[in-house]
Amino acid sequence: MVNGMKIEKKMTNKGTFCGDADHYEGIQNFNFITKFLHRTRFRNLEILITRASIEKNEKLKIVDVGCGDSSAYIAIKGLGVDFDYTGIELRKDFCDIANKKYNQYENFKIIQGSIESHFEKFTDADVIIGLESFEHIPPWLVVRTIEAISKASFMYLYITVPNEVGPAILVKNIGSALMGYERHLEYEWRETFFSSIYDLDKVKRHNLGHKGFDWRWLAQTLRLHSTIVKMTTSPTNFIPKFISPSIGFICIKIENDLN
Repeated sequence: MVNGMKIEKKMTNKGTFCGDADHYEGIQNFNFITKFLHRTRFRNLEILITRASIEKNEKLKIVDVGCGDSSAYIAIKGLGVDFDYTGIELRKDFCDIANKKYNQYENFKIIQGSIESHFEKFTDADVIIGLESFEHIPPWLVVRTIEAISKASFMYLYITVPNEVGPAILVKNIGSALMGYERHLEYEWRETFFSSIYDLDKVKRHNLGHKGFDWRWLAQTLRLHSTIVKMTTSPTNFIPKFISPSIGFICIKIENDLN
């Protein structure tokens, strides 16, 4: 099998859409619409972390897979809960930005490297998150990562990914073009059409980016190794999955129940 690090190193820019780390942060805050949509996952994260903190009633250990610039850290810090945060990020430029922002905090740590080399970090984690990162990981490594998480005694797993199939991708890419945003440039328009009718056999999977990603296979992988207690949509959870810009999964260990 090809080494995970070698495969991930080909992912030099998280897909052609994101560019360097500074550019990535800029497009997240492109306008009030993109800010609002990207904020959704953090609102759900804040609710989840608050709940986990109350349930544990002591310091939480949080692991962030593909943490990017560790935006999740500052969102959690604002809650005033007691926690230790470990981010794992392949790209040095994201790690450098995160360290520059947060390295002064004792409860912050970021590790540069492939998640494949750091499965041991799941062992004593209470909450494991992966916000808009699993679509950028090789599928075989996603499966191995979820298998490794399932062996840990975590409280909650929270993963979000973009919705790149069905009517949602048509709306997103047309909206992107109208706003002068960049996300549609990863696609040819014929690929947007075929993605919107779920015909992914006619869409080339692009460099572990957004194009050709199907959240439904991730959902099934999660079901095999955990219990999905809630699926989230954007910008609110009332939005149907077929039109939601992103899909989230809140999971617990299979043997547990959520009251």
